[in-house]
Amino acid sequence: MYTIGQFSKIGKVSTKMLRHYDKIGLIKPSFVNPENQYRYYERCQVKDILKINKLKIYKFSLEEIKQIIEDKSNETLKKLLQKQVDYITNEIHQNNNILFELETCVKSLKKGDDIMASKRSFKISMDNLNDKLILSLRDRISMDNIANLIGKIFENIYQNNLKVCGNIMTVYYDEDFDENNADIEVCIPVDRKLETNFIKTRVLKGGLHVHTTFIGAYSEIGEAYAELTDWIEKNNYEIIGAPYDKYIKGPDSKCSPDEFITEVYFPIKQK
Repeated sequence: MYTIGQFSKIGKVSTKMLRHYDKIGLIKPSFVNPENQYRYYERCQVKDILKINKLKIYKFSLEEIKQIIEDKSNETLKKLLQKQVDYITNEIHQNNNILFELETCVKSLKKGDDIMASKRSFKISMDNLNDKLILSLRDRISMDNIANLIGKIFENIYQNNLKVCGNIMTVYYDEDFDENNADIEVCIPVDRKLETNFIKTRVLKGGLHVHTTFIGAYSEIGEAYAELTDWIEKNNYEIIGAPYDKYIKGPDSKCSPDEFITEVYFPIKQK
Protein backbone atom coordinates (compact mmCIF):
# COMPACT_ATOMS: atom_id res chain seq x y z
CA MET A 1 0.00 0.00 0.00
CA TYR A 2 1.05 3.62 -0.52
CA THR A 3 0.86 6.47 1.94
CA ILE A 4 -0.96 9.58 0.72
CA GLY A 5 2.44 11.22 0.21
CA GLN A 6 3.70 8.35 -1.93
CA PHE A 7 0.44 8.24 -3.92
CA SER A 8 0.70 12.00 -4.43
CA LYS A 9 4.11 11.60 -6.07
CA ILE A 10 2.98 8.64 -8.18
CA GLY A 11 -0.12 10.42 -9.44
CA LYS A 12 1.46 13.89 -9.67
CA VAL A 13 -1.41 15.24 -7.54
CA SER A 14 -1.10 17.26 -4.33
CA THR A 15 -2.17 15.66 -1.06
CA LYS A 16 -4.63 18.54 -0.67
CA MET A 17 -6.26 17.59 -3.98
CA LEU A 18 -6.34 13.89 -3.01
CA ARG A 19 -8.24 14.83 0.14
CA HIS A 20 -10.66 16.82 -2.01
CA TYR A 21 -11.10 13.84 -4.34
CA ASP A 22 -11.89 11.74 -1.25
CA LYS A 23 -14.44 14.31 -0.05
CA ILE A 24 -16.36 14.38 -3.33
CA GLY A 25 -16.15 10.61 -3.80
CA LEU A 26 -13.95 10.72 -6.89
CA ILE A 27 -11.22 8.44 -5.56
CA LYS A 28 -11.15 7.30 -1.96
CA PRO A 29 -8.26 5.74 -0.05
CA SER A 30 -8.59 1.98 0.26
CA PHE A 31 -7.81 2.19 3.96
CA VAL A 32 -7.89 4.94 6.62
CA ASN A 33 -6.11 4.23 9.89
CA PRO A 34 -8.77 4.77 12.59
CA GLU A 35 -6.15 5.85 15.12
CA ASN A 36 -4.40 8.64 13.20
CA GLN A 37 -6.65 9.02 10.10
CA TYR A 38 -3.70 8.38 7.77
CA ARG A 39 -4.86 7.53 4.26
CA TYR A 40 -3.46 4.61 2.25
CA TYR A 41 -3.91 3.66 -1.40
CA GLU A 42 -3.47 0.37 -3.27
CA ARG A 43 -1.55 -0.45 -6.45
CA CYS A 44 -4.78 -0.97 -8.40
CA GLN A 45 -5.75 2.67 -7.75
CA VAL A 46 -2.78 3.99 -9.72
CA LYS A 47 -4.67 3.46 -12.97
CA ASP A 48 -7.60 5.43 -11.51
CA ILE A 49 -5.56 8.49 -10.60
CA LEU A 50 -3.80 8.41 -13.98
CA LYS A 51 -7.19 8.18 -15.70
CA ILE A 52 -8.41 11.18 -13.71
CA ASN A 53 -5.30 13.14 -14.73
CA LYS A 54 -5.87 12.30 -18.42
CA LEU A 55 -9.54 13.33 -18.26
CA LYS A 56 -8.55 16.64 -16.65
CA ILE A 57 -6.19 17.26 -19.58
CA TYR A 58 -9.23 16.72 -21.81
CA LYS A 59 -10.86 19.62 -19.91
CA PHE A 60 -13.55 17.59 -18.16
CA SER A 61 -14.93 18.93 -14.88
CA LEU A 62 -14.51 16.85 -11.73
CA GLU A 63 -18.25 16.16 -11.76
CA GLU A 64 -18.03 14.85 -15.32
CA ILE A 65 -14.98 12.74 -14.42
CA LYS A 66 -16.91 11.24 -11.52
CA GLN A 67 -19.77 10.32 -13.87
CA ILE A 68 -17.32 8.71 -16.29
CA ILE A 69 -15.61 6.63 -13.60
CA GLU A 70 -18.90 5.48 -12.07
CA ASP A 71 -20.31 4.35 -15.45
CA LYS A 72 -18.56 1.04 -16.12
CA SER A 73 -20.33 0.71 -19.50
CA ASN A 74 -18.27 3.60 -20.96
CA GLU A 75 -21.45 5.14 -22.44
CA THR A 76 -20.93 8.33 -20.43
CA LEU A 77 -17.31 8.47 -21.59
CA LYS A 78 -18.36 8.14 -25.24
CA LYS A 79 -20.97 10.87 -24.89
CA LEU A 80 -18.71 13.31 -23.05
CA LEU A 81 -15.73 12.65 -25.32
CA GLN A 82 -17.84 13.56 -28.35
CA LYS A 83 -19.02 16.68 -26.53
CA GLN A 84 -15.40 17.72 -25.94
CA VAL A 85 -14.48 16.94 -29.55
CA ASP A 86 -17.25 19.27 -30.73
CA TYR A 87 -16.30 21.96 -28.20
CA ILE A 88 -12.58 21.91 -29.00
CA THR A 89 -13.25 21.75 -32.75
CA ASN A 90 -15.33 24.89 -32.38
CA GLU A 91 -12.53 26.53 -30.37
CA ILE A 92 -10.02 25.64 -33.09
CA HIS A 93 -12.27 27.21 -35.75
CA GLN A 94 -12.62 30.36 -33.67
CA ASN A 95 -8.89 30.57 -32.96
CA ASN A 96 -8.09 30.02 -36.64
CA ASN A 97 -10.45 32.86 -37.51
CA ILE A 98 -8.80 35.13 -34.94
CA LEU A 99 -5.35 34.16 -36.24
CA PHE A 100 -6.41 35.00 -39.79
CA GLU A 101 -7.72 38.40 -38.70
CA LEU A 102 -4.52 39.13 -36.80
CA GLU A 103 -2.35 38.21 -39.78
CA THR A 104 -4.53 40.34 -42.07
CA CYS A 105 -4.23 43.30 -39.68
CA VAL A 106 -0.45 42.96 -39.58
CA LYS A 107 -0.25 42.90 -43.38
CA SER A 108 -2.53 45.95 -43.65
CA LEU A 109 -0.53 47.91 -41.10
CA LYS A 110 2.69 47.15 -42.96
CA LYS A 111 1.08 48.66 -46.07
CA GLY A 112 0.16 51.75 -44.07
CA ASP A 113 -3.58 51.07 -44.14
CA ASP A 114 -5.94 52.19 -41.39
CA ILE A 115 -7.27 48.86 -40.13
CA MET A 116 -10.10 50.58 -38.21
CA ALA A 117 -11.51 52.38 -41.25
CA SER A 118 -14.44 50.48 -42.76
CA LYS A 119 -14.70 50.27 -46.54
CA ARG A 120 -18.03 48.48 -46.56
CA SER A 121 -21.23 49.79 -48.09
CA PHE A 122 -24.63 48.29 -47.38
CA LYS A 123 -27.72 47.77 -49.49
CA ILE A 124 -30.79 48.05 -47.26
CA SER A 125 -33.90 46.12 -48.36
CA MET A 126 -37.42 45.89 -46.95
CA ASP A 127 -39.64 42.84 -47.56
CA ASN A 128 -42.74 41.07 -46.30
CA LEU A 129 -41.41 37.65 -45.32
CA ASN A 130 -43.39 34.43 -45.12
CA ASP A 131 -43.77 32.44 -41.90
CA LYS A 132 -41.19 29.66 -41.53
CA LEU A 133 -41.56 26.30 -39.76
CA ILE A 134 -38.39 25.89 -37.72
CA LEU A 135 -36.80 23.47 -35.30
CA SER A 136 -35.11 25.56 -32.64
CA LEU A 137 -33.37 25.61 -29.28
CA ARG A 138 -33.33 28.67 -27.05
CA ASP A 139 -30.88 29.04 -24.19
CA ARG A 140 -28.93 31.59 -22.20
CA ILE A 141 -25.33 30.76 -23.01
CA SER A 142 -21.93 32.12 -23.92
CA MET A 143 -21.66 33.11 -27.57
CA ASP A 144 -18.81 30.61 -27.87
CA ASN A 145 -21.32 27.79 -27.35
CA ILE A 146 -23.62 28.55 -30.29
CA ALA A 147 -22.07 25.65 -32.20
CA ASN A 148 -23.23 23.25 -29.46
CA LEU A 149 -26.86 24.37 -29.90
CA ILE A 150 -26.57 23.97 -33.66
CA GLY A 151 -25.15 20.48 -33.20
CA LYS A 152 -28.04 19.46 -30.92
CA ILE A 153 -30.63 20.66 -33.44
CA PHE A 154 -29.01 18.79 -36.33
CA GLU A 155 -28.85 15.68 -34.16
CA ASN A 156 -32.64 15.89 -33.69
CA ILE A 157 -33.16 16.56 -37.39
CA TYR A 158 -31.26 13.42 -38.39
CA GLN A 159 -32.81 11.26 -35.67
CA ASN A 160 -36.33 12.23 -36.75
CA ASN A 161 -35.72 12.15 -40.53
CA LEU A 162 -36.55 15.82 -41.01
CA LYS A 163 -35.49 17.73 -44.11
CA VAL A 164 -33.55 20.98 -43.78
CA CYS A 165 -35.33 23.69 -45.78
CA GLY A 166 -33.15 26.75 -45.30
CA ASN A 167 -30.17 28.38 -43.67
CA ILE A 168 -29.31 28.36 -39.98
CA MET A 169 -30.54 31.45 -38.12
CA THR A 170 -29.78 32.89 -34.70
CA VAL A 171 -32.35 35.09 -32.94
CA TYR A 172 -31.08 37.54 -30.29
CA TYR A 173 -33.58 38.36 -27.53
CA ASP A 174 -31.53 40.49 -25.12
CA GLU A 175 -31.96 44.25 -25.12
CA ASP A 176 -28.43 44.61 -23.76
CA PHE A 177 -25.83 42.30 -25.29
CA ASP A 178 -23.88 40.04 -22.94
CA GLU A 179 -21.36 37.85 -24.76
CA ASN A 180 -21.05 35.43 -21.84
CA ASN A 181 -24.76 35.20 -20.98
CA ALA A 182 -26.76 35.79 -24.15
CA ASP A 183 -30.42 34.85 -24.59
CA ILE A 184 -30.35 33.31 -28.06
CA GLU A 185 -32.37 30.90 -30.15
CA VAL A 186 -30.78 28.86 -32.92
CA CYS A 187 -33.30 28.00 -35.66
CA ILE A 188 -33.24 25.70 -38.69
CA PRO A 189 -36.15 25.61 -41.19
CA VAL A 190 -37.58 22.10 -41.61
CA ASP A 191 -40.21 20.37 -43.74
CA ARG A 192 -42.70 19.17 -41.13
CA LYS A 193 -43.82 19.51 -37.53
CA LEU A 194 -42.09 17.65 -34.71
CA GLU A 195 -42.70 17.54 -30.98
CA THR A 196 -40.72 15.43 -28.50
CA ASN A 197 -40.01 15.69 -24.79
CA PHE A 198 -36.88 17.69 -25.53
CA ILE A 199 -37.48 19.74 -28.67
CA LYS A 200 -40.31 20.82 -30.96
CA THR A 201 -40.93 22.85 -34.08
CA ARG A 202 -42.51 26.29 -34.04
CA VAL A 203 -43.38 29.00 -36.53
CA LEU A 204 -40.97 31.90 -36.98
CA LYS A 205 -43.34 34.73 -37.84
CA GLY A 206 -42.80 36.59 -41.07
CA GLY A 207 -44.11 40.05 -41.82
CA LEU A 208 -42.34 43.28 -42.59
CA HIS A 209 -38.56 43.11 -42.16
CA VAL A 210 -35.68 45.38 -43.08
CA HIS A 211 -32.47 43.54 -43.84
CA THR A 212 -28.99 43.77 -45.29
CA THR A 213 -26.09 41.50 -46.18
CA PHE A 214 -22.83 41.63 -44.27
CA ILE A 215 -19.60 40.22 -45.71
CA GLY A 216 -16.80 39.70 -43.22
CA ALA A 217 -15.87 38.30 -39.84
CA TYR A 218 -18.61 37.98 -37.22
CA SER A 219 -16.64 40.25 -34.89
CA GLU A 220 -17.41 43.18 -37.21
CA ILE A 221 -21.10 42.48 -37.90
CA GLY A 222 -22.03 45.41 -35.65
CA GLU A 223 -21.58 47.62 -38.72
CA ALA A 224 -24.64 45.97 -40.30
CA TYR A 225 -26.64 46.39 -37.09
CA ALA A 226 -25.70 50.09 -36.97
CA GLU A 227 -26.71 50.64 -40.61
CA LEU A 228 -30.09 48.97 -40.09
CA THR A 229 -30.76 50.79 -36.82
CA ASP A 230 -30.01 54.15 -38.48
CA TRP A 231 -32.18 53.32 -41.50
CA ILE A 232 -35.12 52.34 -39.27
CA GLU A 233 -34.90 55.61 -37.35
CA LYS A 234 -34.45 57.82 -40.40
CA ASN A 235 -37.38 56.24 -42.26
CA ASN A 236 -39.84 56.51 -39.37
CA TYR A 237 -40.11 52.80 -38.56
CA GLU A 238 -39.72 50.99 -35.25
CA ILE A 239 -38.37 47.58 -34.26
CA ILE A 240 -41.14 45.23 -33.08
CA GLY A 241 -39.25 42.04 -32.28
CA ALA A 242 -35.92 40.31 -31.86
CA PRO A 243 -33.42 40.66 -34.73
CA TYR A 244 -31.82 37.60 -36.23
CA ASP A 245 -28.84 36.59 -38.34
CA LYS A 246 -29.08 34.15 -41.24
CA TYR A 247 -25.81 32.38 -42.03
CA ILE A 248 -25.28 32.13 -45.79
CA LYS A 249 -21.57 31.32 -45.84
CA GLY A 250 -19.47 30.58 -42.77
CA PRO A 251 -16.71 28.39 -41.32
CA ASP A 252 -18.19 25.24 -42.88
CA SER A 253 -17.45 26.72 -46.30
CA LYS A 254 -13.70 26.47 -45.57
CA CYS A 255 -13.28 30.11 -46.49
CA SER A 256 -11.49 32.91 -44.65
CA PRO A 257 -13.51 35.02 -42.17
CA ASP A 258 -13.45 38.06 -44.45
CA GLU A 259 -15.50 36.00 -46.94
CA PHE A 260 -18.24 35.01 -44.47
CA ILE A 261 -21.71 36.08 -45.64
CA THR A 262 -24.43 36.84 -43.09
CA GLU A 263 -27.85 38.40 -43.62
CA VAL A 264 -29.20 40.51 -40.74
CA TYR A 265 -32.98 40.97 -40.27
CA PHE A 266 -35.04 43.34 -38.11
CA PRO A 267 -38.85 42.99 -37.81
CA ILE A 268 -40.38 46.47 -38.11
CA LYS A 269 -43.57 48.48 -38.47
CA GLN A 270 -44.36 52.06 -39.45
CA LYS A 271 -44.51 54.49 -36.50
